[in-house]
Amino acid sequence: MTNGLVFQLAKEDQSQLQKICEPVQLVAGQVLCEPVQHGTPKVYFLDGACVALMVENQNNKLAVGLVGSEGMIGLGAVLGSRHENLRFRVQTSGTAWVSESADLALLLHQRPGMLWVISVHLWQLAEHVATMSASVQFDDIVTRLAYWLVLSADRAHTQRLHLTHEHLARMLGVRRVSITLAAGSLKEQGLIAYQRGALDILDLPGLRKIALPIRPESTV
Repeated sequence: MTNGLVFQLAKEDQSQLQKICEPVQLVAGQVLCEPVQHGTPKVYFLDGACVALMVENQNNKLAVGLVGSEGMIGLGAVLGSRHENLRFRVQTSGTAWVSESADLALLLHQRPGMLWVISVHLWQLAEHVATMSASVQFDDIVTRLAYWLVLSADRAHTQRLHLTHEHLARMLGVRRVSITLAAGSLKEQGLIAYQRGALDILDLPGLRKIALPIRPESTV
């Protein structure tokens, strides 16, 4: 595995985790960790895929986080936690390693030292979600779009992103026309270029400056 969280585990813990996981290909738009009728929920250690954490109800959708190869999705099932309004939608297609939540729960019980690495990851994720929430409250749409694009590039390890304006509007919880205007502003500044769902970041350092009015660079 090349997952950053797994890489921090002791070698023997990595070996034991590998035994209960198998590779899987995730596809953009796929929803993970939905309630299952049979079997147990899954846990995903992301490798090449990126997954958006979405708060959804009947009327609204908003991304509150983005997880890539530094983390995992589905730990709630292992800890016995339910997520009524939280959804996990694949933004960038790619690989992951998947295990049954019951198998991972048993492994954590047998090897509790793994919990320290997972706890650090959960704290970092909580800080990330808090930063995203603050951005929704305090930043304008151009800044929020720049921040999401920087996150997407960092998580996917590429500056070519296959993201439509419609998708970005759904992630930011705004109208599509707002994304069109914000993207146009970034394009005029020479920071990005886009056509037919493919968006290229031309100046990542410049885009980071736009994305950082209220947060330290280390959070992006």
